[in-house]
Amino acid sequence: MQRLLLYVHFNKFNFISGHVLYQLEKIRPLYSRVVFISNSQLPEDVKFNLVEQHLVDDILERQNTGFDFAAWRDGMSAVGFEELKTYDSLTLMNDTCFGPLWDLEPIYKRFEMDTQVDFWGMTNFRKTKYFEEHLQSYFVTFKQQILRAISFQEFWEQVKDFTDVQDVIDHYETKFTQYFTEAGFSYQ
Repeated sequence: MQRLLLYVHFNKFNFISGHVLYQLEKIRPLYSRVVFISNSQLPEDVKFNLVEQHLVDDILERQNTGFDFAAWRDGMSAVGFEELKTYDSLTLMNDTCFGPLWDLEPIYKRFEMDTQVDFWGMTNFRKTKYFEEHLQSYFVTFKQQILRAISFQEFWEQVKDFTDVQDVIDHYETKFTQYFTEAGFSYQ
């Protein structure tokens, strides 16, 4: 399987925490290509070591405008939407979680074999009076059929660089699951 990971990093002190290096080391074997998108300005030696240790293939540095969703948008633009379509899956991940605590390969294989699932995530947020049910965005995988859909590209191209994280939550985090299900895709 040709899997792509867009991994978003942010650290206000412009360094990489140990849990991020651990994550990259443990999940690297799952992916054909890892794009490390840092919303921080990292020292050159840190970036060199990430590539030299084969933890990442590409590094994209940007300002922390628009937070994770704008970073993923920029990562997709850097890779190119046409090239995205060549991958079997695209995983969006950020550094706000710890782990993995177990091997993720069996989880990937389960969802890859399930033809009823177009995208999936690690955590489902149940519907409340404030938000519809949705996948939490810290780890979401989109399969090729959704990557090839015009609705996928349209969603990401309209992502704005909000300066208030609540705007990102209200417009993207709590809405992307519903957007893609209304476009005809299913999730777990």
